[in-house]
Amino acid sequence: MCFDTLLVASRGEIALRVLRSAHRLGLRTVAVYSDADARSPHVRAADEAVRIGPAEAVRSYRDAPALIEACLRSGAQAIHPGYGFLSENAAFAQGVADAGLTFVGPSARVIALMGNKAQAKAAMIAAGVPTVPGEQGCTTELQALAAAERIGYPIILKAAAGGGGRGMRVVRDAADLPGALRQARSEAVGAFGSDEIIIERAIEGGRHIEIQVLCDTHGRCLHLGERDCSTQRRFQKVIEEAPSPAVTDELRRVMGEVAVRACEAIGYTGAGTLEFLLDSRGRFYFMEMNTRLQVEHGVTELVTGLDLVEQQLRIARGERLALAQDDVRLRGHAIEVRLCAEDPAAGFLPQVGRVGLWRPAPDIRVDSALEAGMEIGSAYDSMVAKLMAWGETRDESTSRLARACERTALLGVRTNLGLLARCLRHPRFAAGAVTTDFLGREDAASPEWRAQPTSHSRTAAAVLLSGAAGPAAQDREGLPSGPTQTRVVWLVDVTQALDGGEPCAAELRPSAVAGELCMRLHSGAPMAAHGNRRAEAKVEEVAYSIGNLFWEPAAGTRGGTLGLAVNGVYRQLACYSPQRDEWWLQDGADTFVFRRLTRFGADGGESREGSVRAPMSGRVIAVMVTEGDAVERGQTLAVLESMKMEMPLVAPRAGRVARVLGQAGMQLNAGQVLVEVSAEAASTEPEEES
Repeated sequence: MCFDTLLVASRGEIALRVLRSAHRLGLRTVAVYSDADARSPHVRAADEAVRIGPAEAVRSYRDAPALIEACLRSGAQAIHPGYGFLSENAAFAQGVADAGLTFVGPSARVIALMGNKAQAKAAMIAAGVPTVPGEQGCTTELQALAAAERIGYPIILKAAAGGGGRGMRVVRDAADLPGALRQARSEAVGAFGSDEIIIERAIEGGRHIEIQVLCDTHGRCLHLGERDCSTQRRFQKVIEEAPSPAVTDELRRVMGEVAVRACEAIGYTGAGTLEFLLDSRGRFYFMEMNTRLQVEHGVTELVTGLDLVEQQLRIARGERLALAQDDVRLRGHAIEVRLCAEDPAAGFLPQVGRVGLWRPAPDIRVDSALEAGMEIGSAYDSMVAKLMAWGETRDESTSRLARACERTALLGVRTNLGLLARCLRHPRFAAGAVTTDFLGREDAASPEWRAQPTSHSRTAAAVLLSGAAGPAAQDREGLPSGPTQTRVVWLVDVTQALDGGEPCAAELRPSAVAGELCMRLHSGAPMAAHGNRRAEAKVEEVAYSIGNLFWEPAAGTRGGTLGLAVNGVYRQLACYSPQRDEWWLQDGADTFVFRRLTRFGADGGESREGSVRAPMSGRVIAVMVTEGDAVERGQTLAVLESMKMEMPLVAPRAGRVARVLGQAGMQLNAGQVLVEVSAEAASTEPEEES
């Protein structure tokens, strides 16, 4: 079991995280990469890196024979699976062992047992662990309907072979069960290669509590307290903290003892996590066990002072745990947010794009592999970074992290950063009263959750788009030069609506005061176009006096920091321009995208109201219609897979399918049309101009 060279069979931030601990232990390290990741940070951080496949990145990292061959080629004697990909694949763990290598994790037998929710639940019941009422083994729709009636609605469908929110659906009545079952099975096959589904009672309004465990190969097993992971969207965690504000010392002791008893019953070794649901009466129920390092392991490290990756490696080398249960002390409070490339206002739709500017807050723990210029694609999970803060109290750690969200800049792709800051400052979260339905009850598109551009962001956009500051206006000393005559620029904030926002005109005039500009902002276009009919729009005017203009470029990017005073109030905004007529601005934790307008209204082209477009880049996994089919509004026409999630593409109106422009297996770009639906009763006569 002794080894001096470790191969990390993962990528991104978790690969970097494992490499850091391995280096501290004096281990030689080997990374792996697909062609798509040839220049990634984890490749440069390792002592050596081995190519394992072409640019089809996910397929490469799941190629078990290629990973084992990379070990043999590099001289590595051990493999750390990270998380995701093959980290909970029993066949991979067995293959590693059969090759005479060390797998950093539990045995293949235990992974297989706990990787199947149905088998894991049976094992936990045998060990005396409380579980959620439910049934497994339902292979037909009729069996599922009968089981749901016995359990009682609402129920939850879960993929037996995996977790992370994939293959999970809440069903509230029998009419919705057949469709939900088909979707859950399809998503489960895509994510885990198995369509086996278990059915459980949905415990709503509960808390998601997990217990971290460490077990060595000499029979010692201990727990490291709990993490509260109740802030979720689509059954996936968004914010995690340790300890939980809902868990008392006595409840922690009881849950910890149950977790240890469960591990001892199955012969567990390594680091692992048992996940429980805690109801409003303080009763807890086993959900699943993750036989690997968790994404949120960092908050446990911050409150215990332990390096969990180091502990994993020491256990894998056959060492005894150097501490007993009484040695585990929880100090202070730690909290983590998952920074994801997604649009909360569009139902948390995953986003793709090129990172233009990345500047994390300097005074917190940041686990990430982001770099400016990096392309965020659709092959992986949407999480791109983890931000963590520690404090003596929960209030202190929460405030530090909320402030860090406002000081972290990520531009070029839409993220959930603003939503994270609002979650941390929400009264319900501040009170420690968040349950798993918290974000489900909130509307991320509502004014409370969705920021509007401030006077500083609109003014900054006008200044940048007019060329009065930014890269185009820098003189030899790097300072912006203001206009010598009046400039007018039309702009629009496209962040708030995918089909465009309300245009406004900014009139910038030189000021008599050195270092100042005067601006007059008109909201509303002077001429708005609606089809072929034109109407005058209302114009409102707001005057600003702009001073203290300061442009600080970010090395290697078309971005930087713009500082400006509007009516005597000075603020700094992060800025990035992917193209000449567009600027991304971050004001606090909120991001806005402004474009310069050169024309208004319809382009005179054919109407595409019936076009069904890909909301983001992804792979078509099913097309349900052919040309000529009659369809109803809202009917699913195709299914797109992106970032491990399935998204149905539905008909925007009733009519007939005019064209089908793709097929299953086809890769679509964001905005690309897949199906066009014509309105049967629509007139083909052009509308006369008035």
